[in-house]
Amino acid sequence: MPHVDLVEFTDPACPFAYSAEPLRWRLLWRFGDQLRWTVRMVGLARDAAAHEAKGFTARPNAEVLRAFDRYGMPLAEVEERAPAGSWDACRAIVAAREFATGSELALLRALRIAGLAEARPIDDPAVLADAGRVAGLEPEALEEWVADETTERAFVADLTAARDPGPAALALDHKLADVEPDWTGASRAGSGRRYTCPSYVLRVGGRTAEVPGFQPWLSLETALANLAPDLERRPWAANVDEALAWAAGEPLATIEVAALLDRDDRDEVRALLVAAGARERPAGSDGFWTAAA
Repeated sequence: MPHVDLVEFTDPACPFAYSAEPLRWRLLWRFGDQLRWTVRMVGLARDAAAHEAKGFTARPNAEVLRAFDRYGMPLAEVEERAPAGSWDACRAIVAAREFATGSELALLRALRIAGLAEARPIDDPAVLADAGRVAGLEPEALEEWVADETTERAFVADLTAARDPGPAALALDHKLADVEPDWTGASRAGSGRRYTCPSYVLRVGGRTAEVPGFQPWLSLETALANLAPDLERRPWAANVDEALAWAAGEPLATIEVAALLDRDDRDEVRALLVAAGARERPAGSDGFWTAAA
């Protein structure tokens, strides 16, 4: 069976990356363990002050977030959302990846939901601890891992790699961003560019494809077809019960269930979920669903 190494450059504070969660579920459903998935952190904002320096004070921060409703993920419906740095959250995700491999995606998702669906500051130690619990991690252990030198080295390596986009990504410059003026680490000589979130680097053997920035499903599907045409492709879920059962208790947003059904109409899928007796946990502008008891 062929395998593809997929590296995702992302950040728990990025609404584009959060809006790409349906795409992630589509990839996992369609290709399963044929994809060897690694998340690496971009580190969008060192702290709240860095976020504010970009103009993301409380009211504009909330206004920008509301504009992402068109992509379908549950979003906090608030008039103000205090800015928060993402480096502490990124370090926690890296620590989970290094010391509890396999838990990092769950922690990343928990932090995304906390920050973007619930408007909680992800640089708050209490929020980080709560997200750790959701991901099945003891907060005390997570704190120890974050403080370990192994985590810091891996975190800095992630930040550096995110600011070293490959040639294919550089050719799509409009999908990249400027390296921050205060960045003191290494980056590709002369480029001054970094990956935006989410960006994907796909590798099979000695071949590589890059899909930088927020892009539609077809971009990833085409890149994978070119790199590994022999990948097995699972048929889309026949109904909402099949989709929720596959998620094995992980609550899915309405638009994520729609993605597994290969449908676009969020309202139509919501009606199907209600008819199936699925249980909803409301969150912001929408909610997360689990199978009927």
